Order: sequence, then structure tokens, then C-alpha cells
Amino acid sequence: MTRDSIAPEARAVEMRKSILGKTKAYLSWARSRGMPVVFVCSARRRTDKWFLKHWELANEIWQSGQEPIPEIFESQDTIVHKRRYSGFFGSDLDITLRELDVGSLTLLGWSTSLAVLSTALDAWQHGYSTCVVSDLTVAHAWGGHTPQENQQWSLDLIKAFAFSRIATSAELMQ
Repeated sequence: MTRDSIAPEARAVEMRKSILGKTKAYLSWARSRGMPVVFVCSARRRTDKWFLKHWELANEIWQSGQEPIPEIFESQDTIVHKRRYSGFFGSDLDITLRELDVGSLTLLGWSTSLAVLSTALDAWQHGYSTCVVSDLTVAHAWGGHTPQENQQWSLDLIKAFAFSRIATSAELMQ
């Protein structure tokens, strides 16, 4: 959830912006209960020829667009840089979570069918249980399917293969 991801030229920018208010409320709730908040931010490099064959350069590392969205980030939060879809692949997320004494993850953000899915699967493989906050994730239209179809497909896959709990922010904040 970076500045570049809600820039006017970003994909599905209106869908992404539509969940920011609820995301801010949920993260405030989590912080008030002592839960660490970790932003896993894409960190692209101009030299990443493989990635740039498929996607445009956004979230360029060490540039302001790669920073977390200011409206939902607080100074006590932790930032982890990732180079691919999964928050675990090629990052220090696992050691960061262990340093924070975290045993289970609550995942939110975008894209449900890429980053959230990949991170949930890798979290399970690293021994973390996960919960995906369904109303604080966004899937995009692709493969001839609507965002809603891809969202449901992705959540079903995450539940089945990463053994994740799927819940809304309201359910979790009860």
C-alpha cells in the first residue's frame, strides 16, 4: 500500500482508494491492541529486466512513491521491502516477524490474486497462520474476469491452500 499504488495512473486506483478509510480504522484498532503493523512495500529497480517485461516501473526503491501511504502509516510501524509478489520472497520479512515475536499474520492490501495470495501461501510454508481481511483487499480485472470474480476466486484459493481464515474487518474488530 504505497504512494505509487494510489497515484492517478495506477491500476484500479478508485477501488484501492475506496478501502483506505476502513483500512485506517482497522490499523488504528490493531495498534491500540498492541499488534505490530508491518508494511510490506514493493521495491522495484530500473535494472529488474524480468519484472519490467511484465509491469511498468512503479514503487521504485528509495523513491517517494515507494513509501507507505501517509494516511495509514504511523511512525511506530515497520517497513519491509519486497522485490516480487510475495512479501517473503527475497525480503527480510520472516526475520522481521520473528524479531517482533509474531506467530500469525493478518493480511490486507492489493492485489488479492497476486501479492496477498503469494504472501499467504509463503506464510503458511514458513509456519505462520494467516487471516485475510476480505473487505480490505482488492483484486483486479484480468483473464476475462471481473474484479469481484477474481476476488472471490483468490479468497477461495487462499482459504483452501494456505489454510487461511477469511474475515471482514468488522468481524475481526468485534
